[in-house]
Amino acid sequence: MNKTYAVVFLLAGLLLLGGCGAAKQGAAPVASEKSYENGAVAGAGSESFSTVANDADGQAPVERKVTRKASLVMAVSNVTESYNQIQVIVNESGGYLQNADIHSADGQMRSTLTLRVPAAKLEEILSALEPLGQVEGKNISGQDVTEEYYDATARKANLERQEKRLLELYNKAGTVKDILEIENELTRVRGEIESLQARLNVLDNLISLATITVELRAPGGISTGSTLKEPLGTRLKAAWQMGVNGLVNFSEGLLLLGVILLPYTPFLAAAYLLFYYIVRKRRLKSKDSPTDRGAV
Repeated sequence: MNKTYAVVFLLAGLLLLGGCGAAKQGAAPVASEKSYENGAVAGAGSESFSTVANDADGQAPVERKVTRKASLVMAVSNVTESYNQIQVIVNESGGYLQNADIHSADGQMRSTLTLRVPAAKLEEILSALEPLGQVEGKNISGQDVTEEYYDATARKANLERQEKRLLELYNKAGTVKDILEIENELTRVRGEIESLQARLNVLDNLISLATITVELRAPGGISTGSTLKEPLGTRLKAAWQMGVNGLVNFSEGLLLLGVILLPYTPFLAAAYLLFYYIVRKRRLKSKDSPTDRGAV
């Protein structure tokens, strides 16, 4: 019985400790966002985002955790060629192309690319991209996630200590009730650990790889026809296919009209017979008229 009480008290203490950790998380803001002017950020370089901040209480320095984003809007002479050049630049930098789209809109070729590149090379890659065309818009921003990152790390470490202590209690449990209670608590603690680890993995990815969104467009004076002119054979084939499709659509329309008029067929037939009978009777009557008999 004393062992059971001891287990219960220890579980209660662990629950209280976990509740305090959760309350601390709720009280602290998740993240604070910073926006940086293009010139200031570009001049500071990647070193400005890897600086180490000292705690106000004189504690050990803390490495800042910052996620970075950038966007470029450029007018280029050849969208497809610029698209291929961007892929080469990104691959050589150790990044990758996350999303891409090339399409024609309003007489212009357009493309939107989402790039993931090493955060430390962000300015270098932007400098390599800008000569590909005329830059019409540029933006660089950063979000400071230092507090969220270290809070999640501390909570995860605290939960791992709880897990270790629960495993010790599990090995000492003497009753089925104690075992079930400890197993339930272990399930909860492990679930929170996995959730925090997943969030830390996401933050690590966002911190290590910056996101660049690039929008490319052809100059306004270039029409879709001049940039996407197809060979004569292809256009003839398309014209033939258009004619065939028109004939098929016309035939389908006639067939549908026939089906629609089918219920009215008896009435139309009766009207036709009546009309034919009247016309024929008038013709016969005109032949038997007095004028014709006098002529005979």
